[in-house]
Amino acid sequence: MLWFGLGTASLVFVLIHSVLWAVALSTHNGFMAVSEPLRMIGRNYGLTGVRYVAKILIPAAFPSILTGMKIGWAFAWRTLIGAELVFGASSGSGGLGWFIFEGSQNLETQDVFAGLFTVIVIGLVVENVIFRNIEARTIVRWGMSR
Repeated sequence: MLWFGLGTASLVFVLIHSVLWAVALSTHNGFMAVSEPLRMIGRNYGLTGVRYVAKILIPAAFPSILTGMKIGWAFAWRTLIGAELVFGASSGSGGLGWFIFEGSQNLETQDVFAGLFTVIVIGLVVENVIFRNIEARTIVRWGMSR
C-alpha cells in the first residue's frame, strides 16, 4: 500500500502476488514431473528452447498447470473480495467486498447475504463453466481419463 497507494494499482499488485506463486509452483512441479523418456524424445527431435517447452513440457505438465490455475483462481477471488473490502474502506468506494462490508456495518443482513450469494455464484460459474470446459477439451485432445 505504501508503494502503490489505495487505488487500482495496489489491487492489481495484491492479486498478482496472490496468484503468481500458486501457478508458478504448480508449473514448476509439473515440469519436474515430466518423464525422462518424454524429455529424450523431444531432444531426439531436435527441440530446444521455446519449442521444447511448447511441444514437450507444457502438454506433459498441463494437468499440474491447470491445477495451479484453479488454485490461483481461488486465491485471486478471495483476495479480490478482501482487497476491495480493505481498499474500499479506506477510499470510500469499492466492489463486492465493500458492498458486503458496508451491508454488515449498516446491519443490512439481506445485502450481506446477497453479496455472499453473488460471490458463491460467480465462483461456481467460473469453476463449472470455464475450468470444466478446459478439462473436457484436454481429455478430448489428449485422451486422458479422469
